Amino acid sequence: MSPHHSHTALWNAFREGERGAFKRIYELYAQELIRYGNKVTADTHLIEDSIHDLFIELWQSRTRLTETDSIKFYLFRALRNKIVRTQQRDVFFAATHVDDFENADEAGTIEHQWISGEQQEQLLRRLREGYELLSPRQQQAIDLRFTHQFSNEEVAHLMGVNYQSACRFIYTALKTLREVVRIFSMALAMFFFY
Repeated sequence: MSPHHSHTALWNAFREGERGAFKRIYELYAQELIRYGNKVTADTHLIEDSIHDLFIELWQSRTRLTETDSIKFYLFRALRNKIVRTQQRDVFFAATHVDDFENADEAGTIEHQWISGEQQEQLLRRLREGYELLSPRQQQAIDLRFTHQFSNEEVAHLMGVNYQSACRFIYTALKTLREVVRIFSMALAMFFFY
């Protein structure tokens, strides 16, 4: 059974009221939802409350839910919508939107294969600095596209923007990060050859 079919079967079993399927969905996605929530807001209480409410609402409305091709996409979109709605209702939450890039060490590039030890750490430091230069929306787009491996179209839906805007966020962010790597590589080459 392909992963797609097994996830469809899991979702359908949950919709039919199987508690084991509901528990499995929670086990599969709770940690990813927390990490994603951290890209939408820095308010950990809001994230935790939203995830908690999301799963309660899912269970209560399970018989009315439609089929989905991607449980992960469905949950990410639902969580984002829930957080955004809460932020819109409460000015305090809207004023606390800060993204934090925790997975920079996991972001692999070709350069990492030939830069070792201290040089790799320096490159990661530079990439983190470059990531901090990105707008919050660019950071969110990069995280969704490369950490969570959503398609550009799914990124657009999750961010609540049109497809072209999502592509623009991703393209400009990658351009900035590539420039950071290029400058670092040039500095490294100058260090070795001069």
